[in-house]
Amino acid sequence: MTTKEINKESVPLFRYKELEKSYLELKEETAALKESHFKLEQELAWLKRNLFGKKTERHISDEGQESLDLGIEPVEVPLEKEHIEYDRKKASKKEKGHGRGEMPTHLPFKNIVIEPDEDVEGLRKIGEEVTWELDYKPGSLFVTRFIRPKYAKKDDNSIITGKLPARQIERGNYGPGIISNITIDKYLYHLPLYRQIQKFKQRYAVKISESTASDIIRHCGFWLDSVYTEAKKDLLKSSYLMADETPIPVMVKVTKKKIKKCYYWVYHDPLRKITIFEYRRGRSREGPDEFLKDYESGILQIDGYTGYNNVTDKAGITRAACMAHVRRGFEKALDYNSEKAEYALGVIRGWFKVEAEAKENNLSYEERLLARNKAGLKDSFKEFKEWMQKQCMEEVPSSPIRKASVYGLGQWKGFEPYLNDGRVELSNNLVEGAIRPVTIGRKNYLFKGSESSAQRGAVIYSVIAMAKQHGLDPFKYIKMLLDKLPGEKSANISNYLPWNIK
Repeated sequence: MTTKEINKESVPLFRYKELEKSYLELKEETAALKESHFKLEQELAWLKRNLFGKKTERHISDEGQESLDLGIEPVEVPLEKEHIEYDRKKASKKEKGHGRGEMPTHLPFKNIVIEPDEDVEGLRKIGEEVTWELDYKPGSLFVTRFIRPKYAKKDDNSIITGKLPARQIERGNYGPGIISNITIDKYLYHLPLYRQIQKFKQRYAVKISESTASDIIRHCGFWLDSVYTEAKKDLLKSSYLMADETPIPVMVKVTKKKIKKCYYWVYHDPLRKITIFEYRRGRSREGPDEFLKDYESGILQIDGYTGYNNVTDKAGITRAACMAHVRRGFEKALDYNSEKAEYALGVIRGWFKVEAEAKENNLSYEERLLARNKAGLKDSFKEFKEWMQKQCMEEVPSSPIRKASVYGLGQWKGFEPYLNDGRVELSNNLVEGAIRPVTIGRKNYLFKGSESSAQRGAVIYSVIAMAKQHGLDPFKYIKMLLDKLPGEKSANISNYLPWNIK
């Protein structure tokens, strides 16, 4: 090995997959050897105790006792024998699929012939290697067979065959289409794995075990992680971010309770349409502090949660508020004082109408700011602030109107960026829209089985959200990534980000 520094960016991603697999195999093998060693030590100690220990401790007979002659001749009892004959079809090597399960021969076939890279002219073909995998395209399940002819060389009796392409699951039976379909059905359409298994069995007469389906999701998460990591780097270069968080129940082993209320923190760049989910065990300020530690300048739009204070206290960070959260306080006050609550909601509704018209007319950020000024929003905001101050004076402390006003006044400084910058939204509803699939999904799968599963979910939710925001079909996009990434180099990952797809 040379002393040159290895350029990690030039290493294909599948090599990391192999290293991960080797590490897990060695870990399992080490654990098995330790267990075997412990058992052998126990057996040896037991034998020593019985052979050399005190008689009271022995549980096996002495040699003399074993040879004691009682004058009884052993009698051999003949066993009844039954002759059975039957014929059984011997499965071919092709059907066995190299010990990776039986090939579903009732499905349509797609054959891909892979010839060796070197010239085979004049060589004798002596057979072929067949590798198969189950794959999917919308509305159809089929089998892809990679057929590699084998040729014998006359000079050295060696055999040459074509090289298999880099696989999504090494020595697995599942292609990119079915991996993408199972992933999309779970994370976009909220279909739990056990229901998908039932669907494949009833519709296609194909059995997929729950452990296999889980393994498929795990492998998909591995390949998508490189895109997720690259997108995260781009996100932290943004000049304007939105952030929010949502609970996710997770089975965490370190806690006494089996299910712990953990969180997905979600960060969204509305200008470049980048969304990143991050899994955290809790809702403490440690989450945004660590994620945004290198975020030195820009606008951060959030609700009134104080967990973001360390980030927004940085000199280069401007805090923007969310009007949707202010509105919710007055919606809750409708039953208490409908007249005042309706007034507040009517004013806020007018502001959202200005934004809706700007979006409908596809206005630029500069044009949108002009539309806000033309609608007199600065004066309207000032008047509403004075109205809320009045409610704080008139209403009792327990009044829902007063509570909504106190919250609104606490956030009011955060609306200055909205009134002065056409890029800034009136609310962070865009990031809440990205969170919605998690809200629907947890009603179906109830909780995540492990923290690694929760982190994998963060990766997959992020990739799906970004694909949708850039007008890509999530199924086709993930399938394309699974097709290309196994043979790709780390340095080229940015080419596969949704906003770089042509």
